[in-house]
Amino acid sequence: MVENDETTSRHSFFTYLSFGTYNILWTIPTASMSLFMFFFYHTVVGLEAGWILTVVAINTVWAGLNDPLIGWLTDRNFKWTRKWGRRFPWIAIAFIPQSLALIMIFSPPDLPKDINNILINPLPVMLWLLLSLFVFDLFITMVEIHTSILRADKFRTEAERRKYAGSWGFFDMIAQVMGMMLPPLFLFFGATILSYTVMAAIIAVIGIIFGLLFVMKGAREDKIIIDRYYSRDYERIHVFKGVWLVLKQKSFMALFVHYVLWLAATASIMTGMIAYLVTFIFESNDTNAMIPFLALFLLGSLISIPIWLKILKKMNNNKKTYVIGSLILVALTVPLTFFQGDISLMIIIFLVGFGNGCVWTIGMPVLYSNAQDDFVVRTGKNQKGIMVGTWAVIGLVTAFIDEALITLVFTLTGFDAGLVDYAALVASGANVALVQLGIRLLLGVIPACVILIGTLVFWKFYPLTQEKVLENKAKLLELGF
Repeated sequence: MVENDETTSRHSFFTYLSFGTYNILWTIPTASMSLFMFFFYHTVVGLEAGWILTVVAINTVWAGLNDPLIGWLTDRNFKWTRKWGRRFPWIAIAFIPQSLALIMIFSPPDLPKDINNILINPLPVMLWLLLSLFVFDLFITMVEIHTSILRADKFRTEAERRKYAGSWGFFDMIAQVMGMMLPPLFLFFGATILSYTVMAAIIAVIGIIFGLLFVMKGAREDKIIIDRYYSRDYERIHVFKGVWLVLKQKSFMALFVHYVLWLAATASIMTGMIAYLVTFIFESNDTNAMIPFLALFLLGSLISIPIWLKILKKMNNNKKTYVIGSLILVALTVPLTFFQGDISLMIIIFLVGFGNGCVWTIGMPVLYSNAQDDFVVRTGKNQKGIMVGTWAVIGLVTAFIDEALITLVFTLTGFDAGLVDYAALVASGANVALVQLGIRLLLGVIPACVILIGTLVFWKFYPLTQEKVLENKAKLLELGF
């Protein structure tokens, strides 16, 4: 079989299926954090928004240095590479600690608070959160780096990547369902730290189970892949030179900017506001009340996957399809600010999910893999670790943008920490209408503007046409990669 034959694949259906389970391992903890981390520390723990932003900012700076370094240090042949591969050992080592670190994030010390339910001394909780995020980022980065590289190495042709995009999108939707809809069901003890710790422990166990399914088959490297690691004399790219090459690569940076802003808008700001929406606009203390809205968002995304893949196949233009889908998402997101009643909100959220499915389905499996190919062709070296390590910073940059915008809006609207429900908000003397307007803006108009900026950057600067993608694949064969 010719490897770059666009109509064939040497991989079995079970390989695609097993690789898809990685999405649950990665998405379920990150979705849970997007949904609850800010809300938990802000309303339950009593940590003010500015302090949360400070911790996230420090972690983002650390990750900006640490994540590319992890990729550079581990993307090489070791004595076990010929037997176990270059990617599998790191994934197998890190996926369990990654899951357990989620428990640490949601189990901070319960310290004294003032009459407004705000921590008297926030420093111990800030240090706990910072250390927890350091540990979580270390292990999830290790898993993400080697899974992302393996994805591009395992699924080489456009046909394989588009086929994998279907299973990727499906499992990512399942993971989002589990990461957003299950946590509210596990808050058995109300708005307490113990309740969130138990929730995190259950999510961690689910992540470990699907991680085991991933390493059983999907994370394994076959002989063809391993042989590529030894196909040429190995001369390592210096770490600083590698980072500079990554930052100079238009295909990577244009996609990086769009993906950061899209994730910040949808997976962080919009998702994080659902808990605030239910609590402070619908005036409900039932955490399960957010489930229908999350379910409709995810249902819209899930239904859209085969439709977007069919559109992509018909247009045969990755960039054009991605831009069109992103612009549709922008147009559908704006009305979220202006919903009137729960029925109209449900309809809008479903449509937003449909538009969101395009970016969800095409971005990582197709465009990101093509950007990795572009890096290898440009450098002449199959050393994508430093690039993927830089990409791993995406989650931290996303979190920083998310927390920065939320903190700014909450500060301007006078929304203080420690307000656990609508009654507490009213009793605080805050301008309730202004606080609710801030939540509405964070749900619709602000995320739409963020996505639009990313879409314009991608449209202007992403250089990989379909002809260039196929040209890169031919050059990879010439290089023996």
